[in-house]
Amino acid sequence: MAAHASDGGGVSEPPVPRATASDSASFAATERLRVLLEHMSEAFLALDSRGRVLECNARAVALLGVEPERLRGQEPWVAVPALVGRTLHERLVAALEKRQPTRFLASLPPRTWLEVSVVPVRDELWVLASDITQREEAQALVEQTEKRFRLLGERFQVALDSAEMAVWETNLVTGQVFRSEGHDRLYGYPEPLTEWTHEKFLASLHPEDRPEVEAQVSVIFSKEVKGYTSTFRTRWPDGSWHWLTSRARVLRDGEGRPLVVRGAILDITQLKETELALQEAVRVRDDFLSLASHELKTPLAGLSLQMQFLRRLEAANAATPLSDPKVRSRLEATDRTLRRLGVLVDNLLDVSRVRHGKLDFLFATADLSEVVSEVVARTEDQARQAGVDLVAHIESPLVGSFDRLRFEQVLMNLLSNALRYGAGSLVEVRLERTSEGARLVVRDEGPGIPEADRERIFARFEQVVSAARAGGLGLGLFIVRQIVEGHRGRVHMEPGPGGRGSAFVVELPL
Repeated sequence: MAAHASDGGGVSEPPVPRATASDSASFAATERLRVLLEHMSEAFLALDSRGRVLECNARAVALLGVEPERLRGQEPWVAVPALVGRTLHERLVAALEKRQPTRFLASLPPRTWLEVSVVPVRDELWVLASDITQREEAQALVEQTEKRFRLLGERFQVALDSAEMAVWETNLVTGQVFRSEGHDRLYGYPEPLTEWTHEKFLASLHPEDRPEVEAQVSVIFSKEVKGYTSTFRTRWPDGSWHWLTSRARVLRDGEGRPLVVRGAILDITQLKETELALQEAVRVRDDFLSLASHELKTPLAGLSLQMQFLRRLEAANAATPLSDPKVRSRLEATDRTLRRLGVLVDNLLDVSRVRHGKLDFLFATADLSEVVSEVVARTEDQARQAGVDLVAHIESPLVGSFDRLRFEQVLMNLLSNALRYGAGSLVEVRLERTSEGARLVVRDEGPGIPEADRERIFARFEQVVSAARAGGLGLGLFIVRQIVEGHRGRVHMEPGPGGRGSAFVVELPL
């Protein structure tokens, strides 16, 4: 459009340019992009083909910690030397070479984590970085917490295993059962079962314990109990019985309905066995005290009667000599009673010594056949009083090293038993030489001893319960075994000929 000259003849003004629609649109897009970049939570960098910064936003400047003027026109690692050699530097250099999109994690000093996305755009490389430090720290905290709980769980499991203990939980709504690692071992399964149910638990219980356990479980539905404790026996797959005790708590909803039963279970088999052993020890002690009272009272009463009779003789005739048959018989009875008391007291003392490991021996060289002959001779009068025909077959000589008094004690205890249980029948003593030493047999024709009891009778305070029982403390055979084993020998019991009576055999090295 041509310019018109003014009326005054001056130079006309230049035309004013008009903004086109395309120019307005380009300006608006640029402004919107800049506003968007400045308000982004992510950091933005635009790099040229050599890695120099063409554009950056405020978030990138803040993360890198440099002024925009220092950053533009420079490679990021030149503007911020602390980036050299770090993951961000290496991955950006690789992206410039490959010109391919990529994503990676990188860190900025001192403790900032970035999630970086790199996208090639024409000749540029656009870099977007999100600060994920809080997320990484949260994840690290979660991992640390999980590790702590895992270690705590492992330590807890070690504690449970060491105590032979387990924990369990039954959800009464879903029927699901949780149990700790060692739970199934308490029921005799070396490896965990694929499933554990309440029915399997009930099936393992001892028939005598099951009603009480079922009653305790059912009461939680009828009464608002907070918990219960049950002790029961469970049968293992190998057939053995084990004692368990379970302490449980009941969790309920707002209306009092039971939802979850949670508890701990402990193997108390050893505790129960110890408890039963202590109860048995108390019973044995009480039986022993009763027997000891009876056994000691009987000879003491006999001594009292003999003394009363002697006093009456003295009152009737003070000049009665000791050789008088009446006096002599009473003195012999008194002597027998005193010997019996002596044996009882010796056995009691030896039991105490054995318990403390102090049973002593005095070995010397002597003839065993002489010892046996002397003890048999001293026992003949007692045998006659018991109505026993005492016979001896003794091979002589049998010289060796042994404790003479202790061996006399062995033979006296064996003969005492034979006279007591074989009263009115034959009692035989046989001593013979063997290739290893000597063999002593004391045999009676009494009622005999059942095979199941032939080892038990050598235990402390043990006796054979039978109609022929004639008292005793149940210590004689226990002492016999201790003395024989102290001589490196062995003693055992065999049935007599034809299964009648008992034969106690002592094998002794000399």
